[in-house]
Amino acid sequence: MGFLQILLHALARLVLKVVFGASLGEPIREQPCAVVANHDTHLDTFALFGLFPLSRVPRVHAVAAEDYFKKGPLGAAARILFGAILIKRGSAQGLAVLDPIRRAIERGESIVVFPEGTRGEPGVLMAFKSGIGAIALEYPDLPIVPVALKGIERTLPKGGSVPVPFCFQAQRLATVTGRELAGKLGPDRKTIAAELERRIRAALDAG
Repeated sequence: MGFLQILLHALARLVLKVVFGASLGEPIREQPCAVVANHDTHLDTFALFGLFPLSRVPRVHAVAAEDYFKKGPLGAAARILFGAILIKRGSAQGLAVLDPIRRAIERGESIVVFPEGTRGEPGVLMAFKSGIGAIALEYPDLPIVPVALKGIERTLPKGGSVPVPFCFQAQRLATVTGRELAGKLGPDRKTIAAELERRIRAALDAG
């Protein structure tokens, strides 16, 4: 599975660069880490995985909604391509719903998180949910890498079925840790999530 995953991602990177003119920016070498980004299209996950060295891809997991990706072709693709960690949205389990993410981090693996929780209106950043703030506090030395995906909303917006070859950029922002954020903002998961949202929003607004 690891070799197949690496091969598929190598092909995906070629498509992103040749067809979409994607600028994927500086590679992410921290391991483990949490990558946090805005979410507009299904191409987002390919772009974020494209920031990791290919050899590391099998140890990276995209966090996805269980109700959307548990079954069918999308579910199979999410497991094969992204080692998907499925989370129940609106779960009554509270923070226990994050246990699969905790296990991945404790195995030394990385996660890719879209804290908006879903794809929204193209180009409109929604409020970040507090789960990423909880992870930041529980693993205070875990590197958190915010990434601003610029222009990707034009390539395959929610409801679209055919990708359009617009150029886009994955802009990696300064890495931060939960310890640093809590030291500045206090140990509040909602406040930390809001600060990560603010940083990505500022990068998106800068154009």
